[in-house]
Parts: sequence; C-alpha cells; structure tokens
Amino acid sequence: MAASHTMTVEVALAPQQAEAAVYQAFLAAGLSWVAGGNGFMQGKVSAGMRSWGENVLATIGYGPRGAVVRLRSECALPTQVIDWGKNRQNVERIVEALRPLAPVL
Repeated sequence: MAASHTMTVEVALAPQQAEAAVYQAFLAAGLSWVAGGNGFMQGKVSAGMRSWGENVLATIGYGPRGAVVRLRSECALPTQVIDWGKNRQNVERIVEALRPLAPVL
C-alpha cells in the first residue's frame, strides 16, 4: 500500500460551487491532468527529487454548513511506503490555494 495523506475541510459554498473552487485550487497548486465532475476531482503531481509523483483525489459532497471536501494525496508508485511528508504538503498546498476561493470553515 502506497503512502498517503487525507484531510477533510468544510467550505461555505454549495457543492457545485465548491467543485469549481477545488478545480481552480488544483490548478493553482500546480497539479496537472486535472479532471473530474459530479463531486469528484483528480490530478497528478509530477515526479521530483523526493518522490515518483503523487495522485491527488478530491470528493465534494453536502455538509452541515456548506460543502465537505475530502482531499487525498497518494504516492503514484504503489510500493513507495515513505513519502517524506510530500503527500501532506500536497494536501496543505491545495487547502491554502482554496482559501481565497472559498471560505474554509
């Protein structure tokens, strides 16, 4: 099982608007191959000096005060069990890119 990091945040937007904001946050965070729809979004982080790349997934659904966004970054290489904090960094970078686009609760 590849190393991964998951974070859930709630934003004060309707799920459809949150999905558009997550798409923009993925692009602002430097992800490539961004695609999705119907409450699901995915993108890729290129390989670098610390990893073989990561796959980032987002699911967007209804929450008590808006939309709930679940972000998961997972190493692209299935046998990579140590990520040196790269997956957490990816998720945090997306959340920071999301803050100006949607009020994170």
